[in-house]
Amino acid sequence: MRTTLTLDDEASLGLLRLRKKHPDKSFKELVNEVIKKGLAANGEQVKVAFKIRAKNNAKPKSGVNFDCISSLISSVEGDFHK
Repeated sequence: MRTTLTLDDEASLGLLRLRKKHPDKSFKELVNEVIKKGLAANGEQVKVAFKIRAKNNAKPKSGVNFDCISSLISSVEGDFHK
């Protein structure tokens, strides 16, 4: 949803301080995080998507098939995982 907000000076200064601490995040991401945390603090359930981020130069090992989960688990844990 796209909307226009008018922020109090205190709220906007707080968001600007957060942006300096987290320069890798966009202003939009920071605003959404702060709103979700505020809702959670008031008892609202907020579902956040689960994300996996690879390290800088991480690449999957060759020969590993990520399309078949059971064979992937077998290769890591052995055939006794079932």
